[in-house]
Amino acid sequence: METYWTQYGGRKNRILAGLYLLRPEEQRKKIGREQFETYFKFGFVRNPWDRVVSLYERTEALQLRNEMTFEQFVDWIDYSSATCVHSSPHRYQLDWFVDSNGTVLADFIGKFERLDEDWAFVAQKLGLDEKLPHRRANPRDRHYTEYYNSRTRDVIANKFKVDIEHFGYEFSK
Repeated sequence: METYWTQYGGRKNRILAGLYLLRPEEQRKKIGREQFETYFKFGFVRNPWDRVVSLYERTEALQLRNEMTFEQFVDWIDYSSATCVHSSPHRYQLDWFVDSNGTVLADFIGKFERLDEDWAFVAQKLGLDEKLPHRRANPRDRHYTEYYNSRTRDVIANKFKVDIEHFGYEFSK
């Protein structure tokens, strides 16, 4: 955000950026912070147990369901870390909404389970009339709870404890 205002039409104005960088760092941070605060910041989260099933069943990128059982996939997620090439499945969703001190920066965090209702709130806030398109549907024959046994349910509960507690999720139908 410190140099965002030096961008015009997707191109950086190098002269303005150079002059801007001559300002003291604290002043640049203050300007960036003030600009950031003017934005409506939002995002969406999903029940971690449902999210893991969706990651397992997805049809793009990592089609791991053809390479391992769901139980093996859960173990892969449990033992993987942010140092892995594909770190996103192993991160807390909360990480996307906080600063380095753990302070939530988002003004609104909606839930996938209430997508239509929560999107309506965001759309109203942004002054939009558009419905949210559903482009990458991954229909399943069974509910996410049917994929789990007690061990795999507990693995995900422990792995994503931060998200489960922060967003109030439960393993339920």
